[in-house]
Amino acid sequence: MTDYANRSARGRAPDDDEATLRTRLEADRERDRRRAALGLIDLADDGGLTPATIGGLTELVLADDSPDVRQFAVEALGLAAGADGGDAAGDAIRAALNDDHEWVRAEAVVAQSRAEPGNDGRLREALEDDSGWVRRNAVIALSKTGAASQELLIEQLKHDPHSGVREYAADYLREYADDVSETVRILAAVLARDPEAFVRAKAATSLGDLGTDRAEEVLERHGLNDRSDDVRRSAKRALATARGVDPEQIDAGLDDDAAPGGGPGSRREQERQGPGPGQGPAGSIDGLTQGQRDRR
Repeated sequence: MTDYANRSARGRAPDDDEATLRTRLEADRERDRRRAALGLIDLADDGGLTPATIGGLTELVLADDSPDVRQFAVEALGLAAGADGGDAAGDAIRAALNDDHEWVRAEAVVAQSRAEPGNDGRLREALEDDSGWVRRNAVIALSKTGAASQELLIEQLKHDPHSGVREYAADYLREYADDVSETVRILAAVLARDPEAFVRAKAATSLGDLGTDRAEEVLERHGLNDRSDDVRRSAKRALATARGVDPEQIDAGLDDDAAPGGGPGSRREQERQGPGPGQGPAGSIDGLTQGQRDRR
């Protein structure tokens, strides 16, 4: 599953065999349990886990005091369930969807989409979660499993206060554009008015892929003149895609100074959404796991 990126230390996890890591799941120190779960993420991704290991991870998801441990354990279970990990993994994942900690719930959404890719009911329920990170992962999961729709993505894009939700709704909307003219109209409004640069950049990219005359007009008028240099660069590439030319043929005036845009973790985002956990485990500002980024 791609694009979720909550945060994990994949690539830095201990390179031990499954039996050793399974034993460490019962360690007294939180650090040891966390590292064991991380190591099992890699093993699960490489080919699945034994029932005994799945049982150990299930116990952590259901009862460990550390949200980091629970998050990484449910990530491993999601991969294991995707490789026919059985009912135990699925039951623990469903329980994690109601965890007290938002990062665990966000990871559980990813795991649920792997464990039951044809069952979108729980993913749709996650769109109502109090946490924007959970809702963001639900948008991605529904889109990647083919269960999203133009109507659903437009609803999230227009009304969700969390920039991560709007960013990925704008990104995937082009893939669900049953009514292209309506989709272009919505994305044009987003590019012109959304306060977050991450969202505007994705809207520009989607407009370029749709490639209508109206999309090109909006990219020229709003995208190439955006206050964020990142958005202007995205608009330049999008306009080149729409016209089927090299981006260097698009005069975007990118040598001019541009004000920085917002995005997940930005001051503007934090001020609008109010107090709450603005960072994920280990200080991540975008809420995604490295393991999830690696699988983009």
